[in-house]
Amino acid sequence: MTSLYKYLLFAFIAMNSISTYAQSEVTLNIKLHPIQTLVVNQAKVDINYTTKEDYQNGVTIEEPEHITVYSTGGFTVQVKASSANLVSADPTVTETISSGDIQISATESTTTIPGITLNAVALDTTGKDLIVSPSGCVDKSFNIAYAAKGDLNQYVNKYFNANEPTIYSTDVIYEIVAR
Repeated sequence: MTSLYKYLLFAFIAMNSISTYAQSEVTLNIKLHPIQTLVVNQAKVDINYTTKEDYQNGVTIEEPEHITVYSTGGFTVQVKASSANLVSADPTVTETISSGDIQISATESTTTIPGITLNAVALDTTGKDLIVSPSGCVDKSFNIAYAAKGDLNQYVNKYFNANEPTIYSTDVIYEIVAR
């Protein structure tokens, strides 16, 4: 092999062996947006006064897993009534029952959230903190108890139907807010 041929062969190999190197970068962001959902699992709660003891002592209804919460961080569940009084759908009944006669309380139905505060609150038209959590949760259920008064038989003279119960109603509103 001639030296020129060797030189050209070496130059050809060297040119094909040269690699180019480029670098570029990208910023990757994970953007976590707040999400809070609240589901009431039973659409209607009936508190029935059927015995003398109910009228004297009041009635408490336990609704297991009544509300379910999903929150991407700390949250507060507030509860309030749509009106100051429970009223009858019967236009001849002019009596009312104060929403404040109903106490609502929450308990955790399954695993506990560290640092959570569960309150018992008297129902009124201003949202009151029922559940306060410093951290989020995924589909966490809470049991809710509705307790209606009965002391001094205060509802004895609010019954007006001969064959059916007299029904007084209000809407209970649950709201979740981020902390």
